[in-house]
Amino acid sequence: MKRLIKTLVLLAIIGGIMLYTCPAREKHVDKLTEQILESARDQRQGGEGTDIIESIGNAIVGSISEKVAHVYVDSQLNVDDYSVLNVGKMYYDGETRVVTIGAFNHVFCLVKAYDLLDEVK
Repeated sequence: MKRLIKTLVLLAIIGGIMLYTCPAREKHVDKLTEQILESARDQRQGGEGTDIIESIGNAIVGSISEKVAHVYVDSQLNVDDYSVLNVGKMYYDGETRVVTIGAFNHVFCLVKAYDLLDEVK
């Protein structure tokens, strides 16, 4: 009987922590945007030169693409809140898919951002 009570108390404590540390929708948007931008940078890195003009151009394009990706993700991402965790869903490849899960104040990305990068382009 004591073991059952200890288990229930432990589950209640974990549930309370999860309830208190459930991330906001904005964290899902930020995480997904970050993943998309990292994928875009990885694809661009092969052809970067050392020319100063090219570096400035890449910085400008990078800041513009960051805003575009953030606006796109913000408009397309639906976050379902289940009190102890959040589930982020997006429509791509012809169906709605789970792309992020948020728990313990952290957002986990479940898809490869390369898939979403094609949608943003």
